[in-house]
Amino acid sequence: MALTVTQLNKQLKEGVKGLYIFTGEEQFLISSYLQRIEKAVLDGPLSDFNKSVFEGKDASFEEFVSELNTYPQMSEKKLIILKNTEFLTTSEYQSAMERLLGELPDFSVVVFVEDDIKKIKKNLLKIIESVGIVAQFERQSAADLRSWVNRRISGAGKRMKNEDIELLVNLCERSLDRLIPECDKLVAAAGDSDVITKKHIDDLVFVPLEFKIYAVAQSLLAKNSKEAYIMLREFKTNKEQPTVVISLIYSLFASLYMFKKIKRAADFLPQNRKFLATRYASDSARRNEAELRRAMRLCAAADEDIKSGKIEAWTALELVMAQILKKPV
Repeated sequence: MALTVTQLNKQLKEGVKGLYIFTGEEQFLISSYLQRIEKAVLDGPLSDFNKSVFEGKDASFEEFVSELNTYPQMSEKKLIILKNTEFLTTSEYQSAMERLLGELPDFSVVVFVEDDIKKIKKNLLKIIESVGIVAQFERQSAADLRSWVNRRISGAGKRMKNEDIELLVNLCERSLDRLIPECDKLVAAAGDSDVITKKHIDDLVFVPLEFKIYAVAQSLLAKNSKEAYIMLREFKTNKEQPTVVISLIYSLFASLYMFKKIKRAADFLPQNRKFLATRYASDSARRNEAELRRAMRLCAAADEDIKSGKIEAWTALELVMAQILKKPV
């Protein structure tokens, strides 16, 4: 049974074990806990000599075995980190790894970092679960991330409105890796002021293309030509690919249509897009089915015309926007 981050935190307070597997989406948290283990395990002037990192499919198994069985220098422990090697996932190493994992030296702390735990051989995973710790670093919930942002900026003597924190979390696609530099950027921009405002976010935080597409789609459906064409100019300035823009607009309309027609539509969203379910459900309720189908057909026809060479891509995008903005007779 894999430990959650909270459970791992509690376990490490009791002491570092000799074997871990870290897996999951939150790379920042994985890096943080690797640093925490390193700090607990390595000490003395020769810390760098007692840490080894093996990474990728080209990692040497022979060197790993050698490091595993070599005594640490002027220290009680040594740390070996293995990131996405093939030692746990291919049959070539299975027998040797079964033997090694069952007889780990007391002086070695071994941490495997694996993107996909399902690829690990079942026998090896069973051994690791019996003698070590498997920790799952799942994507943090919106509430966890809001709390994290609040702690981060409070520690710097700043504060934000709850709705602005929510906006920041969503713009960063609920990723700690993205939230860290954006929070630090906002803290620096606020200067002597103790308040980080929405204007700071609007001016400084990178907005993913997907969010801009959502704004365009909403403007098109609301027949707000001014806002729609402002975004079109921005796409051209940023040298976005018009075919990509058309495709994303189509996908957005398709998502709204899905939420309009299917009760459990949220189940069909990718895991990293589940947070959009509430917004999709709310927006789709205000839209007409026929209007959404018409917009989807226009996007699909434009894409086909571009691919067949009938029309230039930017012209096709402008035409699609004009047709959607036009109220159907």
